Amino acid sequence: MNGIFFAFLGGLVTFTVTTLGAAGIFFVKRQISENWQNGFLGFAGGVMIAASVWSLLLPGIEFAEENDQVGWLVITGGFLLGVMTLLTADFLLQKWYKRQRKKPITLKRSTSMLVLAITVHNIPEGMSVGLAFALAGQNREDIALMSGAIALTIGIAIQNFPEGTAVALPLMKEGMTKKKAFLIGSMTAVVEPVFAVLAAVFANITQSSIAVFLAFAAGTMIYVVVEELIPEAHMGADGEEGKAGTLGFIVGFLVMMILDVALG
Repeated sequence: MNGIFFAFLGGLVTFTVTTLGAAGIFFVKRQISENWQNGFLGFAGGVMIAASVWSLLLPGIEFAEENDQVGWLVITGGFLLGVMTLLTADFLLQKWYKRQRKKPITLKRSTSMLVLAITVHNIPEGMSVGLAFALAGQNREDIALMSGAIALTIGIAIQNFPEGTAVALPLMKEGMTKKKAFLIGSMTAVVEPVFAVLAAVFANITQSSIAVFLAFAAGTMIYVVVEELIPEAHMGADGEEGKAGTLGFIVGFLVMMILDVALG
């Protein structure tokens, strides 16, 4: 029961930080610097890649092997499942746009896909937090598991701040009111506490699929970074301006890596 409670708290923390990030649009001008926006997107991408490796893939492989599973096979399957999930979501969104071709579209496809992709990848993020705390609750004598769960939550929360801003800003940029853009940016993470609790409850029933879920989360994260965040972080930027997204990525990667290694 403690694992489920901490899973809820962890999901609530990541959701709250996303809300704080989305609230940043109330303090910026409608037309903000491309460098700032690119830096935010790059930072989020760096954190997500580092979290995928240290907080999801490596623990997933270790967990699979401890449970007499073929680590590389389980992780590969879960990873591809996560990628296929977002590929399917992308395909369905494109199909919807084709049907709406004769109707006025208020948002660009790239903006809609960014909102959808971040919402979808927040689901396995919440699940990974829930699973981490569920494992820690089941193995209370292993302090490293609780430290790892806390590190994962902090890392996801850190990248959720610029993520909330990165969602709200393009919405505002396309003409949406700040209040509505804030609400949508915040709600992209409301799935995290919900799925954190569901994953923790599921983990109390069976542990055999935990490695798959961790790899699933990593697959969705990396897909979002490569498909959306990195291109968006460099869109419309040339020369020196294009380095903001790259430097943001490096900083985000290092921050998450240091947190995970130091706390885990």
